[in-house]
Amino acid sequence: MATAVSYISPLVQIIGGAAALIAFAFAPPERGNLLFVPLTRDARPAQAALADGFALLARGPIGSVVVRGDGARDTVALLRAGILVTAAPSALCGAEVAA
Repeated sequence: MATAVSYISPLVQIIGGAAALIAFAFAPPERGNLLFVPLTRDARPAQAALADGFALLARGPIGSVVVRGDGARDTVALLRAGILVTAAPSALCGAEVAA
């Protein structure tokens, strides 16, 4: 029984560390390209971006939109509307919007 417990603790630490790295990699920047990802069928990321004054740059994967601006003004309100705001990495969104 003690051997099983000794394997769980490092595994939990590795999973926690990996989750933290992923969260930091996709944390929205204060300025630059953002990815508005719809979480529900009713979410309208393009309309939400335009309403917040962002410039639409391109379509992203799975119905998302890539926008440029000075950070999401109210990420909690966007999340309640079914839109997740993340960084827009060029590997996912295309190199043409990275500049």
